[in-house]
Amino acid sequence: MLFGKPEDFAIEAEVEPGLRRPSAVWGHMCVWCRGVPLGNIENTHCSLYHAFETFHWLSRHLNRLWDDQLNGLDDLAVWNFLDGRLYGFHGDLKDDTHTLEELKSDWANWSRFNFLTNVGEQFDGYESFILCPPGQSVRILSRRFPPHLGIAVNVTRPGFVAGAEGFAGWYQEQERRLVGSTPDEQ
Repeated sequence: MLFGKPEDFAIEAEVEPGLRRPSAVWGHMCVWCRGVPLGNIENTHCSLYHAFETFHWLSRHLNRLWDDQLNGLDDLAVWNFLDGRLYGFHGDLKDDTHTLEELKSDWANWSRFNFLTNVGEQFDGYESFILCPPGQSVRILSRRFPPHLGIAVNVTRPGFVAGAEGFAGWYQEQERRLVGSTPDEQ
């Protein structure tokens, strides 16, 4: 299934064949940003729940994906800022000087900018961030983009929302289908 337009933003996903009720929704997926796939569509039998949860939330909260502390920062500076706040990195250097309280505070304040990190094993190695400056396109940062694109691409807000909502709706249909028998069916 393809939700959206790969040349803008799309989510490609399938449920594993042969799943029997009752079952969680297991499958494989990737996202497309400006024609570039992010994620390993060949990685099968992945839980799709966290991806559903993430895209369902993002489709309704694009306006929360900005903070004035990001004003004036170029893509690399935004990457370093978020990577430092969330994972303690600055470039390739690990900074272990943060206290537990600082780490908790940073996670509470900045985790909403995580895009594919921690969404599922199909996105292992595809660390990325998502931003949406007021009145502008959605901006996806990933080191997996080809060199000619740099580390960021813009996708349209309507394209992102259409892909995310399409995937979320499809996921909910699959979940209902795979949940198991209802009392009336027993």
